[in-house]
Amino acid sequence: MPLLEVLYASDEPLSLARKRAFAREAVAIFHEVLGTPPGRLRLVIHHLKPDDSLGLLEDGDAGEAAQGTDR
Repeated sequence: MPLLEVLYASDEPLSLARKRAFAREAVAIFHEVLGTPPGRLRLVIHHLKPDDSLGLLEDGDAGEAAQGTDR
């Protein structure tokens, strides 16, 4: 059973309408490309606030991250 996990990083979560539209398109694509029957795809959409992803670097820490920390 295929699983599609979506990580969405933004200040605001996706609206229910956008989630439904994404789900419809995902089901259609998985059916067309992989032959996945309707109802077999598992979809998980996670909303990440910017400070839970690379938004952490927006306050000037990007240079430090580009240099790397594995010394």
